[in-house]
Amino acid sequence: MYKNEEIVIPNSWEKLKPSAFLKLAGYVAQMEAGSISVGELRIRLLCDIMGWDVRKMKGEDTIENLITISEQLTFLFKIVYPDDDAALQELSNQDYRLAKRTDPYRLQHIPTLAHLKDLEYKYQLDLCYFAQLVPKVSIRLGKNYTIHFTGYRAVMGDGMASCSLSALQYIEARQLLDKPDSWPLMAAILYYPAPYDSQGAQKNAELFKTLPADTLKAIAMNFMAINTFIYTKTEFSLLSKFEPGKAKDITTDMSDALYDLCNDGLGNANEVEQLNLMTYLKVLRKKTIDGVRQLHGTGMDLAKIANETGLPIEIITKIV
Repeated sequence: MYKNEEIVIPNSWEKLKPSAFLKLAGYVAQMEAGSISVGELRIRLLCDIMGWDVRKMKGEDTIENLITISEQLTFLFKIVYPDDDAALQELSNQDYRLAKRTDPYRLQHIPTLAHLKDLEYKYQLDLCYFAQLVPKVSIRLGKNYTIHFTGYRAVMGDGMASCSLSALQYIEARQLLDKPDSWPLMAAILYYPAPYDSQGAQKNAELFKTLPADTLKAIAMNFMAINTFIYTKTEFSLLSKFEPGKAKDITTDMSDALYDLCNDGLGNANEVEQLNLMTYLKVLRKKTIDGVRQLHGTGMDLAKIANETGLPIEIITKIV
């Protein structure tokens, strides 16, 4: 690696190879444990992506170049400032994007951003994408026998998200996402072949307990990113707008809502469980919109609709 060498690196989650993503999961675990810093994580990932041996990177100029190049991996983290980014509210769109992705010490030359280095800030892993970066897992059962599990499909095509998970499969896996001790079961659910069978997945969980911790973390990170993408970057973001703690005329629990579809004539319990995830979310979104419009059609005012449904008034206004 030379000082004037032009380096082009992939700067998005979707462009990471599965092998690099798996290593990254391990680095994230080390970072969360306080063993390595954000900067060290970026450097290690950069070397993995480029095929460089980090142990051979010596010399002041080489290290400086390595640090500079690694900071081009801006997709990994968001920078969070105090008070929910109140310090960034007056910035232009361009400055805001810089502030959210670039270490403030690298922005001292920009007058509108120079003060950011004096604020307390933290790096937050930005897991939001729609891709399958752990396409398969292999579990060794003996000296000469390995069983392979193919992952679910998650792709973007023509601006449309497509996923092979069934509704029940997604719901059951999502319930375990925030429970690291249950990640083997979550992985067994996500990597169960179609048609999905809940009891079969539970049996497979014993096999998935033998997977390395980094592999389980990679599976969880990937599922978390897809889940975040669905509820922030697609039309299904509506389903994340319900305010907690309010009585709801519309059923918002995903498990309850799934079996409510039986009453709507969409099939028996087994059939609705096997609905494709995206189809299920489309139905759930439509039922939410129809429910709000029906309440509005009775003459109910927006404030009462908000109270009945748990949706913010501004969302209800857009719907009606």
